[in-house]
Amino acid sequence: HVCVVMTDQDAHHVMRAFRDSEGFRAVVSWSYAYRVLPNDPSAGAGQLQEVYDDDLDEGCGHKLLGVLRRFSLQGLLLIVSRWQEYGATPGLELIGTSLYSVVVERCKDLITNLKEAVGLSGGNGVSEALVPPAAANQTARAGPRLPPAPRSHDFSPLPALPEPRAPTKHGPNHFLSDTPFNRQGNSLPNLFSGGDVRLWMANDQCLRGLPDEDLWALRSLRQPDWRIEEVLQAVAVLRGQAIRVSGSAAARWGQCKEVLKSPMLRTELLLFDADQVPADAARQAPPLL
Repeated sequence: HVCVVMTDQDAHHVMRAFRDSEGFRAVVSWSYAYRVLPNDPSAGAGQLQEVYDDDLDEGCGHKLLGVLRRFSLQGLLLIVSRWQEYGATPGLELIGTSLYSVVVERCKDLITNLKEAVGLSGGNGVSEALVPPAAANQTARAGPRLPPAPRSHDFSPLPALPEPRAPTKHGPNHFLSDTPFNRQGNSLPNLFSGGDVRLWMANDQCLRGLPDEDLWALRSLRQPDWRIEEVLQAVAVLRGQAIRVSGSAAARWGQCKEVLKSPMLRTELLLFDADQVPADAARQAPPLL
């Protein structure tokens, strides 16, 4: 993160705002550095005040200060926030000294992109808006640097993007691909035709209690509990699969395993739209439960 500051109070105010923000509750370490002119006039003209803080990551604040010195920047607060899912472990214990190279490279890229965004990407690596006064005067005498002119790009020679193709029973090179026998597959029915995202989110809430491990366990069962069999029969009916509720237990379970054999079963259930279920299937499913 970067922020323009003029005094120590500005830097402290920015850091307090970051730490109090709801979006940064999971941050375990705040390393920062900045260079500003002192508030005390007796401190001497041109003497920069350099401040850094490592927080939980020892040495990171000093590395940030080194980046500011390298780019000859002042009046800029440079911040690195490190996130951690559980606990609060020092960065050197987690990834070792490679933490320093990661922090330095991220900060260098951030400053370079920031300078390019405001049109100050010069070849000397120094930003005119954030350099000491003496260097700023020399730049002013050399003349203002104009931002780059807008460019127009013509993409007409590029070929058009192909339209997404809904999955069908036979591929495009099959001899039945252009015949009525090439029906659209049942897998992912709403992916290419749109759908209600809110419905998918509601289905996802219901499917969180059905992990892939449970599906694999169901596929390996020889004869499950009768309640599991009834639920799978109802699912098959709602999905339009023909199923017989009579016969031997092994035959009934064999039909239920046909429901479970699809590797994309959870995705198909996620995209399932109850409004598309035929009325006959909707009346047939409840008595099975």
